[in-house]
Amino acid sequence: MRPQRSAIWAAFLAVAALAAVGAGSARAADVIKFGISTPLSGPAAPWGIPHKQATELIFDEINAQGGLDLGGKKYKLEVVAYDHKYVIAEGVATVNRLIAKDGVHYISILGGAVVKANEEAVNEGRVLNLPLAYADGLVSTKNPLTFHSFPSPPETTTFWKWIKQNHPGLKRVATISPNDDTGWWSIKVETGFVQKLGYETVAKEFFERTMTDFNPVLLRILAQKPDIISVLASPAGSVGLIIKQARELGFKGRFIHIGQVDTSVVANIAGKANVEGMWVHGFVQAPLPEKVKSWQARYTKKYGEWNATSIDFANPAFAFVAAVKKAQSVDAKKVADALSVVEFENLWGKAHFGGKDYYGIGNQIIYPMPFSEVKDGVATLVVQLLPPHN
Repeated sequence: MRPQRSAIWAAFLAVAALAAVGAGSARAADVIKFGISTPLSGPAAPWGIPHKQATELIFDEINAQGGLDLGGKKYKLEVVAYDHKYVIAEGVATVNRLIAKDGVHYISILGGAVVKANEEAVNEGRVLNLPLAYADGLVSTKNPLTFHSFPSPPETTTFWKWIKQNHPGLKRVATISPNDDTGWWSIKVETGFVQKLGYETVAKEFFERTMTDFNPVLLRILAQKPDIISVLASPAGSVGLIIKQARELGFKGRFIHIGQVDTSVVANIAGKANVEGMWVHGFVQAPLPEKVKSWQARYTKKYGEWNATSIDFANPAFAFVAAVKKAQSVDAKKVADALSVVEFENLWGKAHFGGKDYYGIGNQIIYPMPFSEVKDGVATLVVQLLPPHN
């Protein structure tokens, strides 16, 4: 009987050892889910796709090194992403699903109108939100867990000072923007800023995001003889159509988008010559700093095609990882507290969250913002500027 008992005991020990290894593996594979609600289809997909891909690339690189080490415990980072098509109802549905079904405590939503529609869900769910968006009141004391991860009009309008100094002949400004929270606030902020600089705002127009025929709107704008047309907050698909149709109607002036837009996508719709001289914030194709060149190589290797929009849309992931490391916790409130004080590297340099002097809360990302001019079809860096507040 003794040999039989020994065999049973050995088998038991083997099972126990396997269980211990299994438990250790489970601990090593503990997961932090990060939710993304973004447009992966439709006119705004040129924003949503690099939003998702940039986050995945950063997380995959961390996971390849064993994950995030928090107090000796390793955590794998996982992206849970849904397409909201830049439709508010879809945005609400996807965020509710992320919170209620997928159990995420950290999210990044793209689109000001979508983020506004989810304020209640984010605040009541005590979910940390790192959006790529802008809308009136988005950064405020009522949204303590929302850390806006992309420069918005109160920051990017500072580029108009550079235009004033370098192109004093431009005097008459017209604007066209989406008919929603993002568009309304963008134009309100930009108009106030340029008027203080002495520009004459000759037209303000809004359009539904599904619009494809801009001729009636453009005829009203062009009748006011603008020198420059701002398409702030408009997605690349719409911008391409606006420029194409404006040129066909005879407009010879400049275009500016100090939100963020892929000028190569715009040029594919509008024609390369029609986009020449356009100014943009946050989209740079050349010259690229070494850090950005490295990012370009890694991004292209993973996805097969380079997307320069990913440069700035990596901000939520960079900020989140830095804050979790500093907090040494997966508690959303502790990570939020860390975001308030942590300084981290993004692809343009040192970044932190600030802007309390403007917003009443320091939850706006601050870093040297890149601005480009399309020259011979290439979005060429002309200047980097800090926001007017810190």
